[in-house]
Amino acid sequence: MGLTRRMEDGGPVASACGHAEPKNRLLSEARHQRKNAPGVGPRRQWKKVRQTILITLVLCGLVAVVVPLPALLAQGDKIVRMQTLNVRDILYVLTGGSNTLALMRDEGVVLVDTKPPGWGRSIRDNIESVTDQPVTTIINTHAHADHVGGNVDFPAATTIIAHANAKARMEKMDIFRGPNAKFLPNKLVTDRMSLLDGNDRIEIYYFGRGHTDGDLVVVFPEKRLAHFGDLFPAKAAPLIDAEAGGSGVAFPETLMKAIAELKTVVRVTTGHDEASAVMGSGTSASAINANPRTMSIKDLQEYADFTRDFLEAVKQAIAAGKNADEAAKTLQLPERYKAYDMTNAPVSVRAIYGELKK
Repeated sequence: MGLTRRMEDGGPVASACGHAEPKNRLLSEARHQRKNAPGVGPRRQWKKVRQTILITLVLCGLVAVVVPLPALLAQGDKIVRMQTLNVRDILYVLTGGSNTLALMRDEGVVLVDTKPPGWGRSIRDNIESVTDQPVTTIINTHAHADHVGGNVDFPAATTIIAHANAKARMEKMDIFRGPNAKFLPNKLVTDRMSLLDGNDRIEIYYFGRGHTDGDLVVVFPEKRLAHFGDLFPAKAAPLIDAEAGGSGVAFPETLMKAIAELKTVVRVTTGHDEASAVMGSGTSASAINANPRTMSIKDLQEYADFTRDFLEAVKQAIAAGKNADEAAKTLQLPERYKAYDMTNAPVSVRAIYGELKK
């Protein structure tokens, strides 16, 4: 944290091995090499520079480092932790507030969700520790403030993508009134949208109602990773926002549609689980090879089963004549879900009662 901050301030910095370095030397040299290396594309050269920085940190004993120029930066108590999916990759996971993904392209950064209002500075500090490119594209997985509130902190974003239903709800939010209306989505997804190509290709899907009626799943096919936002918030009771079109009845079917379509995906990132803030391998010989923990497609299948069993348990409570509060307190679920966080279960139960008892 100190290394990155002092470099940004322009003062002398301590190198990874402890001796003083001229101000901004590491970043300026990296950028110079990236721009001037003969016969080497900018991305390839930056990867080599980034790997060199990482190797230096590891050789100096900083084996806990997972990202280049480690980013644990705070704006007040708004702490964002960033880790690369793989040291040879340009896709990063940023936890804190809610989960965000950043694809650090030479042509501009693609950001998936922007955290709550006021968190943009923390996101930017992390991004600027590894690239001098601005955020040019934002993908909002749905319309809740904890996922779209930071849009207004990225003035260079010319493309903002969301589902049409999400945009309609964002238009009613105070944060997007007046001049900030320019940070509303300007490119809308109906069922599917393709973005970019090659290793950076992104496929964006709408599979149906669940958390809201505008939840997108963002897939990086070449990386075999999908980000589910709050369609899969964590291993916890489903978050169902009935006022935003969410549906506990449709939730299991929506997740099963996603699983059926995304046959090549092996890694899944969620809306709020912060397991990725911890290195994936405590026995790795080198931090360079350490990846953030993510959920697997097996975890997603389990969560789809959970939403189905949760729905069935609520139906059984209705059949037994229980009211929603009684159902929430006595919900009978299989033992396999005993570790799930059930904090939001009462809200979800009431949402399903509202659907089924109309």
